[in-house]
Amino acid sequence: MTRKVVTVKLADTLAAAAAKMKAGAFHRVPVVEANKLVGIVSEFDLKRYADALDSTPVEIAMTRDPITVMPSDTPQHAAALMSQHEVGALPVIHGGKLVGIVTTKDLMMPEPHPLPEWDPRTQRKTRDE
Repeated sequence: MTRKVVTVKLADTLAAAAAKMKAGAFHRVPVVEANKLVGIVSEFDLKRYADALDSTPVEIAMTRDPITVMPSDTPQHAAALMSQHEVGALPVIHGGKLVGIVTTKDLMMPEPHPLPEWDPRTQRKTRDE
């Protein structure tokens, strides 16, 4: 689990989310408002709004109420949830607050649907499929 989670807010643009993802080499970032997890935005969301990253707020593109785990949940439980719901990460919640994120990489699992390298600023793949 990663404890120092990079997040975005509802009003941030997808361009800001993309910049944070690129800087941290993340595939997704949790969306937090008033210290509460309200969603998650991923590369898939960026791709859907590729022509409007600068003008689209995260709130429009994010997945609301993402599946979460608690710190006391086992890695096996997290892995089962990821496989069942075909997601690559689960925010970790404790006392109603985001305290971490566990990813497929943390659990040595493949991403559910790997994307080719994609640069949201140029809106194209950076390698051939």
